[in-house]
Amino acid sequence: MLRAFFLTLLVLSATVWLSQALRQFDLVANMGQTVLTFVEVSILLLPALATAVTPPSLLIAVIYTFRTLNDGSELVVINASGAPQGALLKPVLLTALIAAILTALMTLYFSPLALQKWREMITNVRGNFLTTILREGQFMSLAPNLTFHLSRRNTDGTLQGIFLSDGREPQTTITYLAERGAVLDNPLGVFLVMANGTIQKRDNKNNSISIIEFSSYAFDLSSFSSQASVPPLRPQERSTAYLLNPSPDDKFFQKYPGKFRSELHTRLSTPLLTLVFAIIPLVFLGQAETTRQQRSATIGMAVMAVLGIGVIDFVLAGASEESLAAAALMYLVPLFALAVSVFLILIGKQPKPPERLLALGDIISGRARSLFRRREASA
Repeated sequence: MLRAFFLTLLVLSATVWLSQALRQFDLVANMGQTVLTFVEVSILLLPALATAVTPPSLLIAVIYTFRTLNDGSELVVINASGAPQGALLKPVLLTALIAAILTALMTLYFSPLALQKWREMITNVRGNFLTTILREGQFMSLAPNLTFHLSRRNTDGTLQGIFLSDGREPQTTITYLAERGAVLDNPLGVFLVMANGTIQKRDNKNNSISIIEFSSYAFDLSSFSSQASVPPLRPQERSTAYLLNPSPDDKFFQKYPGKFRSELHTRLSTPLLTLVFAIIPLVFLGQAETTRQQRSATIGMAVMAVLGIGVIDFVLAGASEESLAAAALMYLVPLFALAVSVFLILIGKQPKPPERLLALGDIISGRARSLFRRREASA
């Protein structure tokens, strides 16, 4: 079961991460950043994504394990041997505890730390002055009478086809043309370093032009560059220690104090919710069943029960912004669900799907088989 859990967690995390990474790629690429920046920004999302997919991964792993045991008759042998249903609780509980510890580490420490660094990187990317000029095929006005144009930006950050027109001096217009170049940002300032180009100086009084060829030339952009300020961090991006004792001067906290309380209780209660996603399915799937329809209906009941608890927790998380009672229920609801589930497991009581549900399943499956046969006959 533990192997199934980690495999499912890996697959779901990779799937969700890829979808988010594509969004980050569009942002980073449009802002003229390197592939390394894209990788760093994408990796910083992994802890939050792993936290989100851990409970459903655990649910899928438990369902898969017990369905495999039932289909292979191992569950029949276990039940026939007289072993109590509680004997099945140990491996499920072990896997659930590992998942809960993993979730706690992510929610309480790694996820907010990574999201905070992600916010800082995204702010720097969006606010970086260089991103306003590194746009292919567009004439960008850096300042009055100062125009920049770029033909191509390579993946390694180098530039091709550079055009820079400086008409800030009334008497002279200077035009820089270069085959290639790069932007250098260091403690001394921000420089546009151009290679293999010319400098054309035109006297605006008599329209005379002088041309100077160069192999390398640096144009100072420091006066146009400014550091982007990091916006107020959201509760999801704050450390757990900060949520326990937020600064009264925090503008975001002053405006939305309830969001800080909700985020704190969400982090603390999420490991309990992870346990629920493992223990509740065992209540429904711990005993052998002989028919496929009955097993499918039981799995459906287990999924609906778990999703019901998840929906209740989601509603309580939103309500906890205004209500302390809702915050308390975020712990009491999963604890109550766990207590009832463990009790049912220990006494060997398995909820059975209603007969009407089984009859409805038979009707649907019968019609599906009939439709499939008709298509085969017409093919």
